[in-house]
Amino acid sequence: MIWGLSALSSLGFLTILGLSLIGPRLGLGSYWPPEETASWQHQSFRALFRVGVYPLVAASAILGREIGFALPFVGCGLLILGFGCALLFTGKLGWKQAFGSAEGLVTTSVYAYSRNPVYVATMFGMLGWAVLLPNAAIVLPLLLWAVLYILAPFLEEPWLEARFGDEYLAYKEKTPRFLWI
Repeated sequence: MIWGLSALSSLGFLTILGLSLIGPRLGLGSYWPPEETASWQHQSFRALFRVGVYPLVAASAILGREIGFALPFVGCGLLILGFGCALLFTGKLGWKQAFGSAEGLVTTSVYAYSRNPVYVATMFGMLGWAVLLPNAAIVLPLLLWAVLYILAPFLEEPWLEARFGDEYLAYKEKTPRFLWI
């Protein structure tokens, strides 16, 4: 059961990665970020992301109940801090913009230190998740999710440059992509 949920979760993240990297080359248009909220890209991304996350949560709950959690204070601390900050930072950006709407460039608050603080914070949350459940069935989909979040800025940057022009280029020049680079 756990490996089936892990496989489903992995499939969700792999499909997003595949459509993002290969879709434009196949003439399917830009997958991420989507051009419009009513597009097939936006709708399928939302569904596939849920396919990635929900089975992972279910597998984690089952596994945690069966074998318990490793390093609960460290793991829970990173998980809560990471995902909590990711939600907070998404709220600062605006929920619509987090899912592909170009309503204005946000360069203040935490966005003055990182162009992608939601991705950075989420990776800390994923690290906490892996510390709690250091099992291959959990870590594999988490790694695929992390790869997706490492590659996403490279897909978003040309889109942001096209939408915001010189304003984005100036922001890109002074603010690191993540925290350190």
